[in-house]
Amino acid sequence: MTDAPDLTLWHAPLSRSMRILWLLEEIGCPYRLELIDLTDGSTRRPPYDAIHPVGRAPALRDGDTTIHESGAMTEWLCETRAPRLWRAPGEAGRLGWLDWLHFGETLCQHVANLTQQHVFLREPSQRSPLLIRLETARLSRALGLVERTVTESEWLLSEFSGVDCQVGYSVWIAGRFVDLAQRPALAAYRDRCAARPAFQRSLPGPEVRAIYDRDFYDPPEG
Repeated sequence: MTDAPDLTLWHAPLSRSMRILWLLEEIGCPYRLELIDLTDGSTRRPPYDAIHPVGRAPALRDGDTTIHESGAMTEWLCETRAPRLWRAPGEAGRLGWLDWLHFGETLCQHVANLTQQHVFLREPSQRSPLLIRLETARLSRALGLVERTVTESEWLLSEFSGVDCQVGYSVWIAGRFVDLAQRPALAAYRDRCAARPAFQRSLPGPEVRAIYDRDFYDPPEG
């Protein structure tokens, strides 16, 4: 009889939890996947409210311990299960790895703000055109740091690592809000990430309800 995997990931398809699902697929370790829905209120009710205190995705349980922040999950998984995707203390590239790890959350927050405005606020009267324009501009500017890096390098560091999951997901989703057609280096990085077999395995099937219903959301005029 096969023992149950130590790892359980609670995941909402195409949400920020996809970063961890992608990473788990890159690592190739066994895990159990629990799908959750961010749109029906179930993440704020039992049993999930006991798993994640604020009802967000992802949550990751490793043995008896539950982790609630994607950055901590990425560092822990790389440290304990995939050192090849990590940069250990004292190792060359450690500071850059940490910087990109946390910058990934900066990008993801802009993406989350735009997702809320375009997707979760279903009534046009609930949306703020000014906020959408501001967040689109902020996201575009933040993408510039990634763009400058991948103009000179295939990946964020000298080779693919866990921080490419953190940042690459946000670049991929950002293309729904910021036109990357005139930013070839950024678009090429997005495409390299999306072409990885582990990334493809982390995508939802056609039968799964996902957050986004279109490839691009036009910003309001003004």
